[in-house]
Amino acid sequence: MNEELQSLLDSWQHFHDVPVPLSIELGRTKLTLGEVVDMKENTVIRLSRSTGEGIDIRVGEEPVFRAEIIVIDDRAGVRINEIVNKKK
Repeated sequence: MNEELQSLLDSWQHFHDVPVPLSIELGRTKLTLGEVVDMKENTVIRLSRSTGEGIDIRVGEEPVFRAEIIVIDDRAGVRINEIVNKKK
């Protein structure tokens, strides 16, 4: 981590315990209302993205990280690859 980023993180130390909404969108799809009504337990919904594809991790509505979908054993996860810098 570069010194400028570390200095910024250190200056926000007193906010580290504040809860914030975090959302990770793995994909989107369109279904008919009939398909939604017919869903049962264990229904699989195919998404538009696959493992290894880039996604955004948002805090509130702002993208904060760029990540990729990964599979760990039989579970999905995300690997953070980049911190979004709004100054770019």
